[in-house]
Amino acid sequence: MTVPTTLTLRTPRFVLSAIGASDIDAIHAACQDPELQQYTTVPVPYTVDEARAFATEYAPQAWRDGAEYVFGIRPEATAPLIGVVSWQRERGFVGYWLDAHHRGRGVMTEALRGLVDWVLHQDGVDLVRWEAYAGNVGSAVAARRAGFRWSGEGPCEITDRQGQHPWGWHATLQRDDLATVQPASDWPVLA
Repeated sequence: MTVPTTLTLRTPRFVLSAIGASDIDAIHAACQDPELQQYTTVPVPYTVDEARAFATEYAPQAWRDGAEYVFGIRPEATAPLIGVVSWQRERGFVGYWLDAHHRGRGVMTEALRGLVDWVLHQDGVDLVRWEAYAGNVGSAVAARRAGFRWSGEGPCEITDRQGQHPWGWHATLQRDDLATVQPASDWPVLA
């Protein structure tokens, strides 16, 4: 699979594009949110230096290496990012977070659909995986609405800040499930 060094994806309302130095302040501000900190692996406290390292070192290097494709979610191409959505290619996982002020408006569902549509049209990719720490209802709602099918509960593959594998929720999305919305009743944690 060959992926360009830069790529912009578009959804009806958003632009998904690479992050960089101009996003440091927005990333830092969003990562101060206690709920985001509870359900992600961002360091706590989250400093400006960590935001800088993520935006200017980790994300660009992961992109160049083909390990993870990190996109900023923006209302328009030149707007500040309001969230991040990514695909970890080797493990097949999507990951995402959204600024607290933009939750509950379908932003993440739309951005996630845009990402997985692109991912599942790559050669050799037939399945995308999702997992979240148990209790992360917002993430589960976005995944379900984006077409992911519930696959169960169990230890997360991704470790938490302490290096442990916390209890998590799991789902998958196959190419045939693109543009579907799974019934809430199929997701026991949302029913």
